[in-house]
Amino acid sequence: MITLTVDPQVLARLQAAFPKPPSCAQRALDKYVVALTAQLNQSVYQGRDPQQLKIQSYSVSTSKLANKGGQIGTSKTRVHSWLERNGVPLIRVVQKGSNLTGRLSDVVLTPLAQAEDVWQRFDLDLSTATTDQQVEQALMPDRAQAKAVFDIIYPTFDSKWTGQDIAQRYDVLKVDVPSLKAYLYWLRTGTSAMTKGAVSRASAQARSILAVASILSGKYLQPIKDSAFGRRYYAGTSVQNVNKNLRNAILGSCWEYDIRSSVVAWKMGSASTFLQVNGRKESVREAFPNTLLYLEDRTDFLQTVRMYVFEERSERNAATHMKMLKQAFTAIAFGARTNTKGWRTEDGSWVNPALVSVIRNTEARERFMADVGVQGFIKEQRALDNYFMEQVSAHSPDLLRLPILQTSSGKASKSKVVAYLYQHSETEVMNVLRATVAQWGRVPLASVHDAIFFKQRLGVDRVHEAQYQMQQATGNPYWKLSATQHHRWERHSLDEATELAAHRQRIAAETEKAVGYQSIYF
Repeated sequence: MITLTVDPQVLARLQAAFPKPPSCAQRALDKYVVALTAQLNQSVYQGRDPQQLKIQSYSVSTSKLANKGGQIGTSKTRVHSWLERNGVPLIRVVQKGSNLTGRLSDVVLTPLAQAEDVWQRFDLDLSTATTDQQVEQALMPDRAQAKAVFDIIYPTFDSKWTGQDIAQRYDVLKVDVPSLKAYLYWLRTGTSAMTKGAVSRASAQARSILAVASILSGKYLQPIKDSAFGRRYYAGTSVQNVNKNLRNAILGSCWEYDIRSSVVAWKMGSASTFLQVNGRKESVREAFPNTLLYLEDRTDFLQTVRMYVFEERSERNAATHMKMLKQAFTAIAFGARTNTKGWRTEDGSWVNPALVSVIRNTEARERFMADVGVQGFIKEQRALDNYFMEQVSAHSPDLLRLPILQTSSGKASKSKVVAYLYQHSETEVMNVLRATVAQWGRVPLASVHDAIFFKQRLGVDRVHEAQYQMQQATGNPYWKLSATQHHRWERHSLDEATELAAHRQRIAAETEKAVGYQSIYF
C-alpha cells in the first residue's frame, strides 16, 4: 500500500493563490492527494507490467483524477489543472491513455511527491522471520492498513447496506485465509519461475484480498459488472482475473468443472442445421472432421500439430507448447485474424493479430498456419462463422447495428457477433448447470465464465446428469464437462523445521558421544 508525502512548497503556493478561507488550500490539497493515492494503489493492486516497474510508473485515469481531485476558489478551478498550470504538478504523464483502446495513462510522480510503500516492511519481516508466529504477524495486515485498503477498493461502500443491498452490487466470495497466506508466503520467499512483474501483480492482488478478508471475517466482495455480451464480470481484482495458483489459494481445496472446449462445442451445436440450410448431404463428421477430432481427442490433435510446428521439442517445453496451441485454436474459434501482419490504430498504437501474440516465433507460426489440420480447422470454423452472420442478418438485423458489435468504421464485426452469440449461450448453459446442481444442495464457491467450482466432488453420475440437462436444454449434444481437483496451499512450519534441526543435532551429538565411549570393564 502506497502513501504519499507532498513537498511543503506545493501547499505554500496553493495557500498564496487561495488565502481565504484560511483552511481551503489544505483541504483542497488533501482531497487531491487522497484521490491520487487511491489511483496509485489501484494500479498496484491491479498489477504493473515490467516496464512500469522499471520506470516506477502507474496506470492512472487523469480525467477521473481531475474530476475527483476537487476544486478550489470561487471560480471552482480544478486542483489538478491548477497544479499543472502553476508548475507544481504531482504527476507527469509518460504515455497518454486512450478512450479507443481503454488504456489508462502511464504516469510517474514528480520530485514534489514521494511515495512510500508500506508493504516493503512486509517483505523485510517475512525474510527475517524465524518462527511461525513472526510469519503470521508479517502476513496479516494490521486493522488500520486493512481498513485503508478496504476503503480504496470499495470507495462507495455503505456499512448500512442490508444483505440484499450487498447482493445486488457484489458477489460474495468465501476466502480460505490460511491457504491464501501460505500462497503469499511462497510467492515472496519460494518462487523463481515467475517474472518480477508477475510476482508483483500476484502479491498485490493476494494482499488486497487478504486485507478485505480480514475486515469481512473471511469474505471478499466482487463488484458485479455484467457485460452486454452476456457474461458476468467483476470490477477490480476478482477470482476471474487472478492467475490459477492464486485462484486455487483463494478457494482452497475444491473441484472445478469446466465445459470442454466450450466455444468450439457451442459452434458445433449448429453444425447439423448449417448443413441442412445449405442443402449439403454430408454428415457432420464428413463436413467437420478436424473440429470433431479437436472436440473428441484434443490432446492427440494438439500433439500431432505440435510435431509439425515446433522443431525443438522436449518434455520440458511440452506443457508450454500445448498451452500455446490451445490458445491459438481458441483464438481461431473466436475469429482471430490469420494474417501475420499487424495494423496501426487511430490513436497511433500498433496492434498484432491474436495469433502473432500467441505464437511469437515467426517460423513456428508460419508452420502452424501451413499445417493441414490447422487449415482444415480454420476452414470449418469460418464456414460456421459465416453461417452465424447470415442467420443474424436474416432474423435479427437490429443486432448488427449495436455499437458494441461494430468496428470503428461502423461495420458489423463478424468476430464480435460470434463472441456475443457465444457468451449469451455460455451464460444460458451455465445457468442450467447451476440450477441442476442446486437441486442436490450444491452451492458454487465461484464461477469463471465456462467453469464452476464446488467444495465437494459431484461424482460421475451427477456429472452425467448435469451434462444431459445442459444438452437437452440447449439442443447441443457437444456440451461436456471436465473435472479437476484442486488442493489448498499449505506452508511448511518454521517451528517444526527448527525443532527437527535441533533434534538431528542432538542425535548427532549423542552418536558422536557413543562412538567415543569406552567401557571400564574392558
